[in-house]
Amino acid sequence: MYAAFFDLDHTILNISSGQIMYEGSRRHGIIGRGGAVALLAVVLLYRAGLFPPDAAVRFWMRWYAGMTLESMAPIAAEWAEEVKRFVREDARREIEFHRRAGGRTVILSASTPLFCGIIRDELAMDDVICTEVEIIDGSLTGALAGRYCYGAEKLVRAKAYCSEKGLDLAEAYYYADSIADLPVMEAVGHPVCVSPHPRLEREARRRGWDIRTWR
Repeated sequence: MYAAFFDLDHTILNISSGQIMYEGSRRHGIIGRGGAVALLAVVLLYRAGLFPPDAAVRFWMRWYAGMTLESMAPIAAEWAEEVKRFVREDARREIEFHRRAGGRTVILSASTPLFCGIIRDELAMDDVICTEVEIIDGSLTGALAGRYCYGAEKLVRAKAYCSEKGLDLAEAYYYADSIADLPVMEAVGHPVCVSPHPRLEREARRRGWDIRTWR
């Protein structure tokens, strides 16, 4: 038994789940025009390295504060149908390969349980490790429950998962696309760079890691 970890955005999916969430939130009036401008400014600052990733996500989540799970249900159902259309066929095949080989297939993502859970069920995967959102009395608080599952935090979570399941991280696979995934890539025995961003591709070529182009 071994673990096969898969990133979600731009790995299993050929799009960012955040884009689907943002566009849906705009259509349903959750994020208005002023909020969209403010969020764009945060994204630009983040890309310039002037805004920490976890702070950007916490800023975004504030628009959902006070929304009940009941009121979110029809919107979430809409997102569910949309996100399934962006699953890469190569991802489906690779996940099935590991399932048949006896591996535990796990989504390891900075995204939320909403999108990760949809894709776990769609692809019959075993588990999800992701960014949890805080829910109190059936309503979103606009805060995160715990740390943002990104960068080095992904490695913390992957190590904990392997320890809990009695698995060896040195025998694990990790499929991902971003340089932010480097901590996990360095720790697993089988790093696989999927249609990687240029920085990760350069690092992968330097280290002789597996590089795949998925469609």
